[in-house]
Amino acid sequence: MAIGETAYVNSVREQLLAGRARLSDVLGENRSERMLRLLEEVDSALHRIDHGAFGVCEVCQGTVDEEVIRENPLARVCLDCLTPKQQRALEYDLELAAQIQKGLLPPCDFAFAGWDIFYHYQPAGVVGGDYCDLIVGNDGELYFVMADVSGKGVAAAMLSSNLRAIFRSLIPIGLGTAELVTRANQLFRQSTLPTQYATLVCGKTTAAGELEMVNAGHLPVLLAAASGTKMFESTSQPLGMFADQQFRAAQTRLLPGDTLVLYTDGISEAENDGGDEYGAERLQRVIEEYRVGCPAKLVGACKQQLDQFRGKRERFDDETLLAIQYAPAMGQHMHTAAV
Repeated sequence: MAIGETAYVNSVREQLLAGRARLSDVLGENRSERMLRLLEEVDSALHRIDHGAFGVCEVCQGTVDEEVIRENPLARVCLDCLTPKQQRALEYDLELAAQIQKGLLPPCDFAFAGWDIFYHYQPAGVVGGDYCDLIVGNDGELYFVMADVSGKGVAAAMLSSNLRAIFRSLIPIGLGTAELVTRANQLFRQSTLPTQYATLVCGKTTAAGELEMVNAGHLPVLLAAASGTKMFESTSQPLGMFADQQFRAAQTRLLPGDTLVLYTDGISEAENDGGDEYGAERLQRVIEEYRVGCPAKLVGACKQQLDQFRGKRERFDDETLLAIQYAPAMGQHMHTAAV
């Protein structure tokens, strides 16, 4: 058996059984060939779980990649045993998924008066599990969200897209960030397996510089000001852990020139050829050096130093870095871009 009788396998069995019940109800009204074939695949997956063959390739009897199984519990063969036609179809699907995910990022020409914003987003593979978003509220507030979904690849990307849909549907209601994240957690948990979660930062700013922000299990948010750098540590557990968990928001007022910096662990945990981590301390030193400049220069400097540190070492995790500067005097000249 490839994966073993784990909590994940048990949760897959429960999901498959629930899905089979729904399929049986549908078949009562529409006995299409496609529905019958899907029911057979579900029954086959349940049989493999019950007989210790879940995650075993039916062709070579080797192990199906765990990431493949987590993305598709119905998978029967490993990647090496796919036919050329199946491999081409998989490559096409991944390329299309990457294009879709890129289209879900904040637009490069996003503009919001009184704020200067710049971000860097780079998935480790074709698609990634980081989520970065900028949303204008009904009353003129600027919302920002950054999340890092557990896992990698297509499964993490799907949950990342789900988070985007959740927040974009809830933000127009006009909730405070604590209640917003509480509701988002309830909806997110309904679509995840027990082993899946997401660290997240959700903030709301006003034209007067008022900031309200929730950090749910994410890395510290840095506030770079002329007087120094302040950290907003996590005060809550990540999303998806418990359906009834509550979240607390931190509040402060920004001064002109203050810059918020958010990042995922693909930045701080990047490694060089010697296996050393880049570390949050190096990132913070760059931020402090460029804190009085514009976000574009700050993000560019961080990215340049990170690339130099990594050298030829392969990127193993998604990278996201977002800088938001309060600049009310510049008004309509504010702009957002991505690198």
